[in-house]
Amino acid sequence: MALSRGQFVAYALASGVALDIGDVVVPPPPASAYAAPAPPALLAGQALTSSTVRLLWTAVAGADSYRVYRDDQLIADQPGTLLEDNGLAATTTYRYEVTAVAGGLESARSAPVVEREAQLDQVHERGQGHRLPDPPRPFRGPLQDLVQIATTDGGTTYTASKLFANRTYQFAVRAVDVAGHVGPAATIVVTTSTSSDTSAPSAVSSSSVTVRRYSSSRLDVTWGTSSSSDVSGYQVYRNNVLVATVEEPLRKTYSDNGLAPSTSYTYRIAAVDLAGNVSALTTGRTLSTPAAGTVLVTRGPYVVQTDRTSARVLWWTNLPTPSTVDYGIGSFTAAVSDPTPRLQHAMLLGGLQPGTEYVYQVRSGNATLGGNRFTTAAAPGTAFTFAAVGDYGGGSAQEASIANLIAASSARFVQTLGDNVYPDAQDPDPERFYSDFDNRFYKQYGPVLRTRTLFPANGNKEYYGDGAAARNLWSPDNQRWYGYEWGDLHVLVVDSEQPLGPGSTQRAFVAADLAAATTAWKVCVVHRPPYSSTTSTSSSTTVLTDLVPFLEQYGVTLCLSGNSHNYERSQPLRAGAVDPTGVTYVVSGGGNGLNSFQATQPSWSAYRAARYEYVQCSVSPNPLVLSAYSDTGALFDTMTWTR
Repeated sequence: MALSRGQFVAYALASGVALDIGDVVVPPPPASAYAAPAPPALLAGQALTSSTVRLLWTAVAGADSYRVYRDDQLIADQPGTLLEDNGLAATTTYRYEVTAVAGGLESARSAPVVEREAQLDQVHERGQGHRLPDPPRPFRGPLQDLVQIATTDGGTTYTASKLFANRTYQFAVRAVDVAGHVGPAATIVVTTSTSSDTSAPSAVSSSSVTVRRYSSSRLDVTWGTSSSSDVSGYQVYRNNVLVATVEEPLRKTYSDNGLAPSTSYTYRIAAVDLAGNVSALTTGRTLSTPAAGTVLVTRGPYVVQTDRTSARVLWWTNLPTPSTVDYGIGSFTAAVSDPTPRLQHAMLLGGLQPGTEYVYQVRSGNATLGGNRFTTAAAPGTAFTFAAVGDYGGGSAQEASIANLIAASSARFVQTLGDNVYPDAQDPDPERFYSDFDNRFYKQYGPVLRTRTLFPANGNKEYYGDGAAARNLWSPDNQRWYGYEWGDLHVLVVDSEQPLGPGSTQRAFVAADLAAATTAWKVCVVHRPPYSSTTSTSSSTTVLTDLVPFLEQYGVTLCLSGNSHNYERSQPLRAGAVDPTGVTYVVSGGGNGLNSFQATQPSWSAYRAARYEYVQCSVSPNPLVLSAYSDTGALFDTMTWTR
């Protein structure tokens, strides 16, 4: 058969041989022109809910797209390295594999990851070992507008304070369970009494007012509290024009949307008391919006789920952009990228060396943020320290002081003890609103998270934010309970808000995790403490009954908790009695307000103090040392364990 000149060229390109066709010599193409790309080096899975698995894989240089297979069935073909697989069946095991596609050629499949969808037991257990009413959410406002103002923890009363005089309010209460289901509203209408007060309240401190850029159309304003006790709200003035009134008990923040790019705006704040009297204005705070299209890193970067050979780098931007992380040992020698435009970015770094410090920077559009580092998990036999902090995300001055101390410490990672953001871990519409996560978590702990790994634990507050904690914190495994190892340490993180009793999913995990752990030291983290003498009911009988026997059986040395807003260290205990071979229980919840001790100090309590604090653990094959530091950096308690 006669072939045309074009057909000869096509054949030569396809076959990879050099052909001489008259006056044209067609060279063989490079191997990359017809060789399939390598598969992703690492694929990680995470069961987010009983119906959703999150998949994240390492980027492949030159890949045009990635194909995701579930149980050998193609479920996605996309350019990005992040996928959430929804609509799955609870308690069902799924196998995932990912391939890379470049130039129309598909790689071999990655090593598989097997994920079992959790069955989250729908029983809302509380600290006293029985089912209490699901936490109600009070709403308040004029008849036409209802705004969520609080979430109470299992109680059936709420005191609405700082209301305006002579105003009609409608209150509504809705029950919410630990799975996020919200019940119907019960409502009531009340009218407050009149006031004859004519005195203006104290002005807000001008130095407390700050303005932050978010985008070319949004600036975020925050301010402090007036010293007057009868303040019911705050007025926000932009260029001397009233643009908003923020009523108590809402946060003292305002996101000003709809602004013009590259334009200066001046903000002033006034306090308003219950009678409507207005304080003097603060001095002006002026800031310009950036130019249109300017990309800003608004949250992070931060590192989660680090092990000996991998880490996840997360950050948020104000505009949807592609994601790139440059990283290396001492300098940038590697990069991973995802071309998919995102607001929340997540990149998986694989092939790392154990116990090694890496520097990294994130790039999104025209924004680059460097000066960051993290350390991979140490190999056994290596000494290291970590920090633990609980009940801390309330935006107080003490929270910032403790965060600064941790940032300056030698801690390689931070293990939280629950209640990471107050009062309810909500994050409504980050594209439009500066939320508690911005004002009470990222702002204070930004320097900490950019230089070490975050391992969160859930408290009750994490369940009051419509899933925002999971979107922000990225806890391992199923976002609720998990285990990990670092050097000679195994850490078991338990969710005290989920059932622990016989037959529960979490109980089976706890037993299997502790039985498999072979490290020199085992530490358990659970938000609600089994031993706390704040009050006669501050010890969780659920944790005491359903978790403590496992800790004693499998040789756990230390159990860290929060919930009680103070510090307390027990004697080593076994079956409730002092025993040098038992478990030591430490409450470290002095991060957001303090609970004074109402109960007499029991014999099992070795040390207690109502103070702002955090703890640091120094781990080596022998010994393990716990040190408790106040918010001023003073060491006030310590304990050493030897094997």
